[in-house]
Amino acid sequence: MKRSIQTAIVIMAAGMGSRYGGLKQLDPVGPNGELLIHYTLYDAARAGFSRVVFVIRKEFESEFVDRIVRHMPAGLSAAYAHQDVTDLPEGRKKPWGTGHAVLATSGLIDVPFGVVNADDYYGRNAIESLNSFLVSPDYDERTFAMIGYRLKNTVSPHGGVTRGVCEVHDGWLRDITETSGIEIKDGRIGIDRDDGFIELDPESFVSMNIWGFSPNLFEHLGALYRSFRDSVKDDPKAEFLIPEAVKTLITEGIARVKVITTIDRWFGMTHPEDREVVTTEISRMIKAGAYPQKLTE
Repeated sequence: MKRSIQTAIVIMAAGMGSRYGGLKQLDPVGPNGELLIHYTLYDAARAGFSRVVFVIRKEFESEFVDRIVRHMPAGLSAAYAHQDVTDLPEGRKKPWGTGHAVLATSGLIDVPFGVVNADDYYGRNAIESLNSFLVSPDYDERTFAMIGYRLKNTVSPHGGVTRGVCEVHDGWLRDITETSGIEIKDGRIGIDRDDGFIELDPESFVSMNIWGFSPNLFEHLGALYRSFRDSVKDDPKAEFLIPEAVKTLITEGIARVKVITTIDRWFGMTHPEDREVVTTEISRMIKAGAYPQKLTE
C-alpha cells in the first residue's frame, strides 16, 4: 500500500505593498471577490497539499482571516503565523524580509513544505510540480527545490520588478543574485544603471520565491537569521531574504537545490496598474475552463 505523504504550503502575506500602494493581498481580482491567494489555494488543494500556513501581520489578522475563509477550498487546513515587527530600528516599519517570514512558521510545520508569495500567480503546473517533488524519492532533508521561470515570463509591463537571477548547472542551482529594477525597455529586458541599460538574457532562469523545503531548513535558517541581525545592527534597509539564505546553504554544502523548470507565465500585483492585468488573466482562464466561475460553493 502506498504511503500517503502530508505536505504543507506557506503563503507569505505580511508585505506592506509599498509599490502597490496598499494591502494587495486583500485586493479582490476574481468575479466573486476572490483574492489572488484563492487561486493559489485552489491549485494547492488540487495538487495534493493538505495544510496551508499564512504568514501575516498581527494587526490585520481579523480582516485577513475573514476574507480568506470565504473561498477556502475543502481539504486544506489553515494556520496563521505572525511575522514579528517588534524590535525594529528607527526608520523601519516593515518586517525583516522573506527569510524572516519563513522562519516565523517554524513551530507550525513538521512535514515537507512549499513556500510562495501571496501576491503572485504561479500557474497550476508550477504548484503541481512543487508538491510532486516534495512527495518524490528525490526529496530528502538536505535536497530542496526551486521552481525556475524563464525571465521573459516574469516581467511587468508597468514598471521594474525584483527577481533572483539564477545560475543553473545540470538542473541544480549554483548561484542566485537578487536583482532589482528589471524592466522592459524598447522591447528588451534589463536593468538601468549609471553606465547605461544592461540587457539580461530573456531565456535565463529566475526565482519567483516558489521553493520546496524540508523542516530541516528551520535550524539553519534560525542560525543565519541570528548572524544577519548581528551583522546589520540597526540598518533600516537590511533584508533577510530566502534566496540569500539558500545561496549560503549551497555554498557551505549544507543543502542542494534542484531547479524544476516550468513553462507557466507569472503575473502578479507589484504595481497598481498590474491589477487590471491580473483580473483580465483570471477572467480569461475562467472562460477557458481552467478555473470555475466560483472557486467554492
